[in-house]
Amino acid sequence: MNPVKFRLSMTNQIHMKTVRKIFLLCFAVCLISDGLKANYAFYKKVSATCKYYRIESDSKNMNLTSNDKGARNFSLILDSNRNNFEMVMIIGFISAGQAIMHQKSLAQKKEGYDPVIPKKVFITVNVPMGKQPMIVSAAATENQILNMVEGRIDSAEFMRQIKDSIQTL
Repeated sequence: MNPVKFRLSMTNQIHMKTVRKIFLLCFAVCLISDGLKANYAFYKKVSATCKYYRIESDSKNMNLTSNDKGARNFSLILDSNRNNFEMVMIIGFISAGQAIMHQKSLAQKKEGYDPVIPKKVFITVNVPMGKQPMIVSAAATENQILNMVEGRIDSAEFMRQIKDSIQTL
């Protein structure tokens, strides 16, 4: 075989391998982009609701996970002042509830949209207490949160329902 032809065929093979890798990478990005958009919309709604109540939140402190059965959990870490950690905790749950309601409305509007609806929400609040901060965490189910956000129960009843899940570290 002519050395020039051999070099051209090798160049074409390398070029085709590169094109295939780029195509596969683009395909993978397209597959996961819907999930990333849903997470982004969920996080953005949580942040917007916290901001409305003047509670600082950061997407770095938000975590959306799935188990092997597909059930999702959402966790959020917030900081409070010394005396208002209960309010900050409730606002964290309200923010998650607003995001769940937003995801459900998007699912009704957009055909084929996979909404981010966590089955359980975990809120952790860092409370400054001297040298070492106190950490208060609680968990609530989707139904408990939606009952409060939609006004079927008030915040006092909501706190009674989740009281067994509240932990202080």
